[in-house]
Amino acid sequence: MGKKTGKTEPAKADPVYVIGIDANGKPRGARFAELKDSIVSAAMDLKCRVLINPPEAVSALGMKLPMGRVYGGGKVVKLFVPNIRRELYDKILEAAGPLAEEPAAEKAYASEQASENTQAKGETDAATDDVRCISPVTSGLPRSWEEITVGHMVLAHESPDDGWWEAVVINREDEILTLRYRDAPKLPKFIRHINTVALVNPGPG
Repeated sequence: MGKKTGKTEPAKADPVYVIGIDANGKPRGARFAELKDSIVSAAMDLKCRVLINPPEAVSALGMKLPMGRVYGGGKVVKLFVPNIRRELYDKILEAAGPLAEEPAAEKAYASEQASENTQAKGETDAATDDVRCISPVTSGLPRSWEEITVGHMVLAHESPDDGWWEAVVINREDEILTLRYRDAPKLPKFIRHINTVALVNPGPG
């Protein structure tokens, strides 16, 4: 029998790719061999975009990312996502395109954001009030997790140090929510599982 050469089939694409910008404005990215809620949540805490089982074109680029490292165990972990070349970061972003099912919500956001940018700086308070969500004293506060839909406001956990912050639902796919911080609309949107967000007391029915 011939001895096996040790050569294997092409490596299977990893299911999770994380890309983002660090505090110094430098691109960073990593790939992870396991899809876990804790990894996704930790990546979102780093303000990174998470690409889960993306198209082949994205995976081909994603496999050029270095392997990320996970510290800790259980539901709360920390990630090491190293810096990467700007060229690779840009190519992955271009291949990935916008988040799924976001066109309508994003167009509405972009239109409102452009309107805000034309206002004088003295009107920033009014711009802050112009949150892309339903009135928080009416239907903007869902009474159950099952009722959560686009435009609702929920509480999202940022980190053990920063705590919980109000977030607006941009999109919902089954039990996965795409969110944007209500009081920081220019920050990147992020993803949370429906079971990881908290509800605000909507008051009497």
